[in-house]
Amino acid sequence: EIDIMEHYNTRDRIYQTVHSHYTYDLGFAENPPSQVQVPLNPAEFHVYAVELLPDELIFYVDGEKTLSYPRIETAEEGQFPFYSSVYLFLDIQIIGEWGGLVDDAALPAEIEVDWVRHYLWK
Repeated sequence: EIDIMEHYNTRDRIYQTVHSHYTYDLGFAENPPSQVQVPLNPAEFHVYAVELLPDELIFYVDGEKTLSYPRIETAEEGQFPFYSSVYLFLDIQIIGEWGGLVDDAALPAEIEVDWVRHYLWK
């Protein structure tokens, strides 16, 4: 799973995250770092992007590089599993801190997406 943009409740930041067997199940979320928090005004439109290269995922917000997730040499399984289908997410969460009940302060909630574009490298 690649979270291109994930916004929690009414916070003034978004998260960009790589989830895989390596980062999630095996717990190697910091080697290499697999998440970044990007401060921004969520009421404004922004351009979110991710480039999937053979040896690296590169995340951007408004044209600025925010996170690089490289393929590394490791004996652990699933560190860079992006050679087949993956889920790409743009979402808003209205739940409590990392799960739990809905945070009523976040209601009503809305996410506006102007457009989504997907390119395949040739």
